[in-house]
Amino acid sequence: MPEFNYSVLDANGQTLSGVMEAENEEVCKKIIAQRGLYCLKVSPVSMGSRAINIGPVKIKTKELTVFCRQFSTMLVAGVGIIKSLDILHGQATNPKFKAIIKRVYESVQRGQSFSAALAAQEGAFPDLMISMVEAGEASGSLDRVMERVADHFEKTMKTKNKVRNAMMYPIILGTLTVLVVFLLMIFVVPVFIDMFATAGSELPLPTKILVGISNSLTTYWYAYIGITVLILLLFWSYLRNPDGRYNWDKLKTTAPKVGRLNVIILSSRFARTLATMMHSGIPLIRSLEIASNVLGNTYYQRHVEEMTNDIKKGISFSIAIKKCALFPAMLVSMISIGEESGTLDDVLNKTAGFYDEEADNAVTKLVGLLEPLMIIIMAMIVGFIVVSIIMPMYGMMNLQM
Repeated sequence: MPEFNYSVLDANGQTLSGVMEAENEEVCKKIIAQRGLYCLKVSPVSMGSRAINIGPVKIKTKELTVFCRQFSTMLVAGVGIIKSLDILHGQATNPKFKAIIKRVYESVQRGQSFSAALAAQEGAFPDLMISMVEAGEASGSLDRVMERVADHFEKTMKTKNKVRNAMMYPIILGTLTVLVVFLLMIFVVPVFIDMFATAGSELPLPTKILVGISNSLTTYWYAYIGITVLILLLFWSYLRNPDGRYNWDKLKTTAPKVGRLNVIILSSRFARTLATMMHSGIPLIRSLEIASNVLGNTYYQRHVEEMTNDIKKGISFSIAIKKCALFPAMLVSMISIGEESGTLDDVLNKTAGFYDEEADNAVTKLVGLLEPLMIIIMAMIVGFIVVSIIMPMYGMMNLQM
């Protein structure tokens, strides 16, 4: 069906524009009149101006948070969905997100529901948001639902940022360690190697090892780069394989120290997602199906899917999650209490807050262990280089004496 650009005036005298599918211009004008709008201009969309579909676009969590928060505020203030989308489209700064909002705006204008318009954007919006919007539309509480979605995204983003910021120092320290070692081996050590070669004295074993490493780095540097790239490519290929990704995600939750941190973060994400969705009136089975995808861990995802199948067979949630044996005992106990009291969403929300605090403490402890460990490793490497250089120098001084 052909598309038409249009400009109209609404009841408040504001100019609105968009794209509409219609059989011809007359039908387009008739639809505009039926909506109580005054038509200013209607023109066919040229082939050159049509949007080219370049595949799915993922929206950043920060942008989703701002979008949901502002949308909720406007709905509470009495602004309609179409007008709210028009305002959000006008103030969007990301060109890709701006184009997505425009498509949603045009779909809603053509009579499509807001949730269906979001779902039609090829995965740009998460299932959690789409399902909650659908529930909000059905219950007539879209403003409150959008606020809950914004809160959920905000807390999720806050947890991710805390972990990222806490790990930044160890990453920088590790990078500097590697850089300093490479600079020493490539530029400093060769100067002493030439001096030792001129002296002609027998070199100690540590110095021979250092000389061998330095010569290989300066002579076969391309081999080191090639091996590094090959390892990264093999690792990337391994993660793309379903079994490889499953094993890697399992390792991330079972490794010493780091595993406990990941389990806490996953437990918080799982509890918060379930609490947010169930509080919006979404059934437990559907909430679990979406929560399994939100976790971002295929090992946990597969077990949550098995747990969901058990619940479908009639097993209670508390027994099914206990059988799963992946989540902490406290979460299992709180779910059991929530089921008995009929306040599962509130209990899960409080439990998620507890695990957020636990994640902060776990990250702090992990960084506290990593920092001195990396400093010791750096000191050992630099100390080995220094000792390997000093030993033959003392030998040369003794010969001269």
